[in-house]
Amino acid sequence: MGERQIWLDGFGSKAGRRSMCSVFLGGWRGSGGSRQIFRPRFGDSGVRKDLPWRIFYQSRDGFVIDDSGRARLQCRRKPEHIFVDHWWPYCSAIVLATASLFAISGLGCRSSVGIEDPAATFEHIRSDFLHGSLDVAQAEAEEARERFASRDANWSMKFRLLEGEILTYQGRRTDVLHLLDDKTVSYPDTGDAAIQRDLLCGLAHAGLGQSQQSDQELRQARVLCDLSNSHLDGEVFNAEARIQLNRNNLTAASDLYRKSLQAARGHADAFLEASDLLNLGYVALQMEHYDEAVALLQEATKFARSVQARQVTEAAMGDMGDAFYRLGDYEKALSNFQAAEKEAREIGTTSAQVVWLWEAGSSYYKLGDLKEAKTCYERALKSATAINATDQISDIETQLALLYFQEGQFDSAKIQSDEAVRAANLSGDKGAEIDAKFVQALLAIHQPNGQDAERMLMEVYESAEGAPYVRWQIEDGLAKYFTVRQNQKQAEIWYRRSIQTFEDKRNEVTDEELKLPFFANGNDLYRDYASFLIASHREDEALKLLDLGRARTLAEGLGTRKNSPTLREVLNPHAIARKLNAVILFYSLGPENSYLWAVTTTRTRFFLLPKEQEIESHVQSYQKAILRSNDALREANVDGRYLYDTIVAPAASMIPDGAKVFIIPDGGLNGLNFETLLKPGVGKLHYWIEDVTLTNANSIRLLSKVDSVSSSNEADNLLLIGNPVSSGTEYESLRNAPAEVDEIKRHFTVDRETVLTQAEAVPSAYGTIGPERFEYIHFVAHGTASRLSPLDSAVVLSASTAHPEDYKLYAREIVHHPLHARLVTISSCYGSGLRTYAGEELVGLSWAFLRAGAHNVIGALWEVNDASTPQLMDRLYDGLESGSKPDEALRTAKLAMMHSEGVTRKPMYWAAFQLYAGS
Repeated sequence: MGERQIWLDGFGSKAGRRSMCSVFLGGWRGSGGSRQIFRPRFGDSGVRKDLPWRIFYQSRDGFVIDDSGRARLQCRRKPEHIFVDHWWPYCSAIVLATASLFAISGLGCRSSVGIEDPAATFEHIRSDFLHGSLDVAQAEAEEARERFASRDANWSMKFRLLEGEILTYQGRRTDVLHLLDDKTVSYPDTGDAAIQRDLLCGLAHAGLGQSQQSDQELRQARVLCDLSNSHLDGEVFNAEARIQLNRNNLTAASDLYRKSLQAARGHADAFLEASDLLNLGYVALQMEHYDEAVALLQEATKFARSVQARQVTEAAMGDMGDAFYRLGDYEKALSNFQAAEKEAREIGTTSAQVVWLWEAGSSYYKLGDLKEAKTCYERALKSATAINATDQISDIETQLALLYFQEGQFDSAKIQSDEAVRAANLSGDKGAEIDAKFVQALLAIHQPNGQDAERMLMEVYESAEGAPYVRWQIEDGLAKYFTVRQNQKQAEIWYRRSIQTFEDKRNEVTDEELKLPFFANGNDLYRDYASFLIASHREDEALKLLDLGRARTLAEGLGTRKNSPTLREVLNPHAIARKLNAVILFYSLGPENSYLWAVTTTRTRFFLLPKEQEIESHVQSYQKAILRSNDALREANVDGRYLYDTIVAPAASMIPDGAKVFIIPDGGLNGLNFETLLKPGVGKLHYWIEDVTLTNANSIRLLSKVDSVSSSNEADNLLLIGNPVSSGTEYESLRNAPAEVDEIKRHFTVDRETVLTQAEAVPSAYGTIGPERFEYIHFVAHGTASRLSPLDSAVVLSASTAHPEDYKLYAREIVHHPLHARLVTISSCYGSGLRTYAGEELVGLSWAFLRAGAHNVIGALWEVNDASTPQLMDRLYDGLESGSKPDEALRTAKLAMMHSEGVTRKPMYWAAFQLYAGS
């Protein structure tokens, strides 16, 4: 019971600036009075052709740039990746090169740490550096450099180079140049020390936007490396790749990183190998090859941890956060950005902290927490200003401008956007300048005449060629502009274009798990267009449009949809309602208002509802009351009454008593059992379940695939798995599981049931026994639900003797075993799941069984009681055995408990389980 949270850390940008999540927020009021919201998106390499330090050096100066947060441009975050000075297994190639200088001089003592022994001192400082104590290491290197200046110029130079590398990791580019351009210090003309100095100076110049000086330094490093066959060839390839990446030459950068990776493996340079994997993952991310990016970043993370490369691990966590952000999984993104920021703070990489703070702010924004978003942005801006990171300053100023715009503080937004443009000009970052100008275009729309807005938007749009994340945001902005100008034809063209751009990008994601959260990127596009259609009195078209966006991954996995949806497809909601002999209630929640469509066999009606926040606050309050075991009916709970009156009563005249009702929820409504809503009656308040039979569904299109054949009285075959051997103290034995197993068995003849309990109830048995053969599948066990990684939700079974750690049947494994079951029942806690994805709704064990092909699934919204659950399940199977359909049988079982005089009359006991319709 409870949630199993997974920390997917391993992703990230490199140290520098990455593609920070910008938040293109925004909002203005159009003629309809509703507030449209521009949400930030990730910065995109396409818009920032000059990304100053994207995947730069491990000098965490630059990070990767990505989309931004909510608004729709894709804003930029620049990265500077990671030069990551590779260790072997702890030392960077450059540090090793420096260390080799003293080895040649016969000064290679490693045993002591006495301050009079320069080799031992060097090793001690290097150890602090490589283990992430950057502030300490920098201070020690500076002290050693000064101490040996009068004793040994050669050793003083080595400490100077080591300090330069540490400063590079800290993102202190100006300090690097000041240190290494000191005219009082002489460096060798050839050899690894000369190569190291050229690399560090070249990367510092690049990070400051001084491309001519950077090119000169790196050319010299290449010449020296080729002349001497230096083992720093991988480092040189790595630096050259960073330059190409900064110039947005992604293919060239990828080729150079692969050469660096080959060299790293040839030299057994583990740290460089981890860095190259990280940078290749980042390049794939910038090329929007998400499947490849995630695989590379996961490999980089695993490899970096194995060699204790903290800087690479931190960068990998951040880059993977970017990957999840782009895929629309903002909760995973936030957890990784926070972990990366914490790591950067402990290591002492200020530039990296700036980026991860910024990215965390964009994630907060996407999750609707503007207060935390602003706090993160302000902290990031303060730190960026302290280290004079003009490229990062511009991006953060832009995000703050968007946030002010979202809050309606247009004067503050203008000031902030003007500052962003100035900072972008100083840094020479054209991408950052474009983002800032996009905000100015939004502000121009808000002006009384708005004459320049169209021109400004089109200029930004043309600059975003090849950057779909940015283009669909601008396309949506143009649609809103024309809506405000009452040019309906042009508005519709741009709304459709924005959705097509999004769909084309979604089709490139092939991994099903990565596809699940992706619709969050397009959810606002669909809703904006739907709002336009509603304002144009085309409510039925709006319903069809929004339904196109529902349950996409589920439908594709089931094979009911192969291509991108189109409004030309025929959808007849009335015919589907007739087939099911039911009423369909379709909900869409929004920031300013929400929508309800009620569909019967003959007509469809549209209803305007309150905004999402208002509805969800009552849902949460009502859920808390239920989970406190309150008697909602006897107390006439105010939230239960409000929710019925607000989200059901408007359509009550279309829902006769005794009707079958399919609920297609949205957002927070996924966690609400509509059966518990309190309906006023003739002198009597009662639960809505008294009047109707409810089933949750994912989309109208999937309902068209529901099997409506009548049930048979014939006893069908059963697969019953449960009452496992307790797997340690974390999961105690369920005292009433044996009774539940026995009660269910009695409803089937011995020859039509397969029962796996105790030692036989192991996860592997589910796949090997052939679950596709069974009409009914029932689990009696503990369940876990993961919010961060829903497909890691699991049924807790027995551990096998050979693999004592293997005792969970995971959702990700369930989807790979096709089913034809009429009903799957998950008699455990949280079977419905904890995570709601935009368009996909709740994802967990129930979703996994639906995805595998189950016609119906029963899962729990919260923890279930071990004593009352067997009673409910026994009554459920009584109904099924007598010929009732699953929805009728479950309702009858619940009513029996609800009408009792004991504690089971309370909804906490009977309302946990919900029925979900498949196809």
